[in-house]
Amino acid sequence: MNPKNPLVLCFGLNPKQASFLRVLCVKFGMQYVKAEEAKYAETIGVLAGLDVPTGAPLTDAHKLAEPMLVFCNLTTQEISNFLSEARRAKFSRPSLMAAFTDTNRYWTPAELQAQLSAERISVQQKMQSIHERSGHDHTHDHHHEQEENDHETSE
Repeated sequence: MNPKNPLVLCFGLNPKQASFLRVLCVKFGMQYVKAEEAKYAETIGVLAGLDVPTGAPLTDAHKLAEPMLVFCNLTTQEISNFLSEARRAKFSRPSLMAAFTDTNRYWTPAELQAQLSAERISVQQKMQSIHERSGHDHTHDHHHEQEENDHETSE
């Protein structure tokens, strides 16, 4: 693999997802790379073809809980265009996706997935908190409107 070629590193996709992504990668001039489960002990950099394999032994700790995509050598705009096209085609994409970075280059897929999962939970909790506060405010507004209506009907 050429270290500068744009590629999508794919983990644990079902056959339908894999087939769709292969076609989409060709359309966008990207390389589709299926990360083999037997190599999940290696780092993202190794799996992307950028670093030398270490031969690390595979253990249960390297198993992934869900599918994941890693976009390598792509700009934010290229990733956005790729995902927009996937949305238009109603592609059921994995919820865990990352851009390749100098940091996650040295992580195993399981370490990256743990980080992405933690970030997703954090965002969900923040959204729930905002929703609850927003709902609380609406409840207060509704209660206030009800008091005004009660006051008007008692006059």
